[in-house]
Amino acid sequence: MLFKDCWLDGRRTDLRVEDGLITAIGELSAQPGERVHRGGTVCPHLAEPHVHLDAALLGRRAPNVSGTLEEGIRNWAALRDGLGRADVKARARQTLEMYARWGCTRVRTHVDTGCLENVAALIELRDELVGEGDSAELQVVAFPQEGILTSPERTALWREAVAMGCDAVGAIPHFEPTRAEGDRSLRMACELAAEGGLYVDVHCDERDSGEFRHLLTLCDLADEYELGPRIIAGHCTAMHQWPDDVAAHGIERVRESGVQVVTNPLDNIVLQGRGTYPRPRGHTRVDELWAAGASVGIGHDSVIDPWYRLGTANLVDAAYMLVHYAHLTSEAQMVHAFTTLAHENHRCFGSTPRLVVGEPAALLYYDASDPTEVLRMRPEPMVLR
Repeated sequence: MLFKDCWLDGRRTDLRVEDGLITAIGELSAQPGERVHRGGTVCPHLAEPHVHLDAALLGRRAPNVSGTLEEGIRNWAALRDGLGRADVKARARQTLEMYARWGCTRVRTHVDTGCLENVAALIELRDELVGEGDSAELQVVAFPQEGILTSPERTALWREAVAMGCDAVGAIPHFEPTRAEGDRSLRMACELAAEGGLYVDVHCDERDSGEFRHLLTLCDLADEYELGPRIIAGHCTAMHQWPDDVAAHGIERVRESGVQVVTNPLDNIVLQGRGTYPRPRGHTRVDELWAAGASVGIGHDSVIDPWYRLGTANLVDAAYMLVHYAHLTSEAQMVHAFTTLAHENHRCFGSTPRLVVGEPAALLYYDASDPTEVLRMRPEPMVLR
């Protein structure tokens, strides 16, 4: 087939696919019998850097009446231990199928280390997918939802979950009993990751208060343990409330250290800012991070779970929400938000896909003239594998 006059990497061009390979890119003429698609947008498959598959699709079982992060955690904790391996795997597979429909074939999931049976379920699923050819690539993060240092039992479960074969070590420093213990939990995570050659993926400063500044500690630890490009700091909503001088310093430290910030617009626009007015928007400073040259990813985070009752597993929805509440509505900013899904979001998987001649045609085609139109209409893409 021939994709004619399509948007690709910031230019309009033609792209030919034959026998599953990209055979030509440039100004091309249609060949006899060739199926032609005109005027759309072409990009690599998308990647999801932040979701919770163990909790996915449970929103109906545990409705979040208050809409708060805290109730979501309570509702999830009430369900967690009684789910069973088969249930976790079935819902995770169903959610991965939803992602695949929207062109996302790489997914990093957090799994709550409070239940090792659920950890085992997602590690087992990850390994099964490896043998299933063109199925999704899955990574698993050992995520201590209720903290590492909140009890000796939780510390032990977290360590055991990592030892079971997780790809990344998680932490949640703002949930620890004190700021010092939050920083200590980050050191423990970096130390464990360095020992095992693993990634670090932290829920970091997911609060409305600017007093939470664990991201600064994480950047220092990234330098100390030489882990920068292997570290993700998720959420970082407290940065929204940091004084501008603190934010400028923090953003420069993010850039220098190589830590990637992953923002989660769908969850944080509803979870943050609950209570009295004025209500903060509950997102991190994406525009300033971009301007500094820092790496930013965009996660969907929740798919119909106890924190976020909505969700389609369409990452374009997350980018669409981001451009609204972060005021990223210039043409260049909207293009940047869209291309993040197919480029920066792949960083945790170790490689960024490119569409080049001679390589497999693992691509998406949107019947929309450019990334801004993709965001506006959010059409279902044609997915080539």
